[in-house]
Amino acid sequence: MKIPSQYLPVMPYLIIKDAKAFKIFMMDVFGATEQLLVPRDEHLIMHGELRIGDAVIMYADATEKYGAHPSGMFIYVENVDSIYTKALAKGAKSLTPPAKMDYGYSGGFEDAWGNQWWITQGE
Repeated sequence: MKIPSQYLPVMPYLIIKDAKAFKIFMMDVFGATEQLLVPRDEHLIMHGELRIGDAVIMYADATEKYGAHPSGMFIYVENVDSIYTKALAKGAKSLTPPAKMDYGYSGGFEDAWGNQWWITQGE
């Protein structure tokens, strides 16, 4: 299987409303960097790619043909408390406050687009 070096075999692709605001949220909360941005016009994003470490999250603005739908993601992070606090400060709602679990220190929140993020620090 030939995969371009900037990608992984599986990547989430989120179709959301207000993709520009989502990009800002991801950069502010997760420290994501922009890998690619293809505008549909001056207001909409046809295709965007954000990088968090080695992972790539693809996203685009919802259209009549491709409606918005929420997703859930599990992501390892360096500091659960910091990301959880940043997310809530940016309008996310808490699903599970950070706590020690069998698989690591973990918490969960839902962003303004309905996506659920399960963040975990490995042990």
